[in-house]
Parts: sequence; structure tokens; C-alpha cells
Amino acid sequence: MKNDTILSEIDQLRMELHRLISQKGDLLDPGVLEKSQQLDRLIVQSYKIADNS
Repeated sequence: MKNDTILSEIDQLRMELHRLISQKGDLLDPGVLEKSQQLDRLIVQSYKIADNS
């Protein structure tokens, strides 16, 4: 996956995470934690791609 695609996905997930936190009002909500973990995985993937460039 290209880094620009990952960056777009990161931005999308970040917005979804903010919305979810606003809705749930709880950072420990399972849905919030799952979305945060998805975002973390994409960020790590982005760094790996950048290091290989």
C-alpha cells in the first residue's frame, strides 16, 4: 500500500475516532479502543514505508 493512501486512511480514521469519542464520551469504550488500535497500526505502517523510501 502506498504511503499517500495510508495517510488518507489515517486522516479518515482520525476523524472517525474523534467522532466516536464525542459520541461515547469514554476513552475506554471498546469501540473507541478498537478504532484507536486501527489508527495505531496504520501509523506504524506509514512509518515503515517512509523508512524504506
